[in-house]
Amino acid sequence: MNTRAIDYVTEDFYESLSFMDGEMPDLETVKELFYADGLLINNTFGKPKKFTVQSFTEDLDEQIEDGRLTQFMQRELYSKTEIFGKIAQRISVYEYSLSYHETNNRVKGINYIQFILTDDAWRITSMAWNDESENYKVPTELVNS
Repeated sequence: MNTRAIDYVTEDFYESLSFMDGEMPDLETVKELFYADGLLINNTFGKPKKFTVQSFTEDLDEQIEDGRLTQFMQRELYSKTEIFGKIAQRISVYEYSLSYHETNNRVKGINYIQFILTDDAWRITSMAWNDESENYKVPTELVNS
């Protein structure tokens, strides 16, 4: 089955989160990409941090408003999508930076994203991600593919 529609949803997700200093991310588009409340889990730190799409966008908005986050760039480096019927799962290797101009020291990680096909459109149902750390490195074959 063709994964192009899922490619577009994933690209829209990362692009909608990205913004330059003085701008805002497109959080309404982020919300539209999810089915129902969605489930987002950041498992990078000591304990998993769980969000609905609403609480995730509110948290980002709060970080921007209080100045903790002034710009953000995220993009996909590698992906593999598996589809069965009206469900799909994608492994998405990403990198991000807190500055558009920073080219060194970008953080990499892996995001597992689940989708469903509803009303002829793919929507994200959940995602869980983990940034690279000293203990967890993205396999080189997933970055240099």
